Amino acid sequence: MKTIAFILYSFDAGGVERMTLHLADNYIKRGYKVDLVVMHPTGEYTDSVPSGVCIVPLSKVKARAALPGLISYFRKKKPDIICSAKDYLNVLVILAKKISQLKATLIVSSRVHLSEQAKQDPSANRTKKWVLRTYRYADHVVGVSRGVSSDIQAIARLPVVHTIYNPVITKSLSEKMNQPIHHPFLSDSSLHVFVTVGRLHKQKDYVTLLRAFALVHKRNPHTALILVGDGEEREDLETFVVTAKLQNAVSFVGYQHNPYPYMKQADVFVLSSLYEGFGNVLVEAMAAGTQIVSTDCPSGPKEILKDGMYGHLIPVGNYEALAMAMESALLNPVPAESLIQRAHDFTVDTCANHYEKLWL
Repeated sequence: MKTIAFILYSFDAGGVERMTLHLADNYIKRGYKVDLVVMHPTGEYTDSVPSGVCIVPLSKVKARAALPGLISYFRKKKPDIICSAKDYLNVLVILAKKISQLKATLIVSSRVHLSEQAKQDPSANRTKKWVLRTYRYADHVVGVSRGVSSDIQAIARLPVVHTIYNPVITKSLSEKMNQPIHHPFLSDSSLHVFVTVGRLHKQKDYVTLLRAFALVHKRNPHTALILVGDGEEREDLETFVVTAKLQNAVSFVGYQHNPYPYMKQADVFVLSSLYEGFGNVLVEAMAAGTQIVSTDCPSGPKEILKDGMYGHLIPVGNYEALAMAMESALLNPVPAESLIQRAHDFTVDTCANHYEKLWL
């Protein structure tokens, strides 16, 4: 029985963490032994670890402090396959494997458009330098969209970077979507409800979304917006809502362990991000049959929506174009059946098959 070691920083409620747990569960069911090596084992997904997965806590707040623990784990447990995501973690895992002299298949996955991230956050330029120095020592490098793959290939100067889309659609997703929720916007049949799900972080550019919604609501008062998620931007965004006098039309519901009923019961899902790696929430919203509006940000949305076939794509940061697309999504919906069918191109099984081919 081969052992797969997945490396995470924490169990925080992020896309990387959720997708890793999906893959871990899938490989357990395929008969693999799965270790989940976690540097700082805290976060919202702590209780969502699949049965049968062995958690290996390194108990370090700073990722680089976990390097000795990683080396020790590799030398003692000798996993056959190592899978890591997030570029800064990938660098540490590559170094740990090289120092430990472990003979295992190492797969590192890039989950964000690193060049675009560096434009918004100059500290990511340091990560880019380490990616260039280290990624050549991985057995396989994966990008979660063609845009991410091209970016990493250029940064690391690699001959090949594989593109494997994220494992979004699980067998339990439909059941989660149909669970009851109670929100006054969703129970009011006279309202058209927009929803977004994600961290309240500058990357998501929720200020542009709120400006767009202010225009939509001015033209059609029978509209409302729900923001699902928490983060450091919440206070500023709530202040914006008060200043714009939108308190009765905008609702912050915070982090939700199960956000999917919000997606299913809303009329339109909106992604306003400056950049992404893939855009898991777009696939989840499509699986609910919900209309999609997204920025054409690097990278992922354009690939998921097939150049606008399955939803509206608008320029990043353009709140007027975003408002028009939100209104258009209400007036000219894509058939829900088409959205659901497209979403099933991104199942966990499909993704797991592609990764498995890299080590078989």
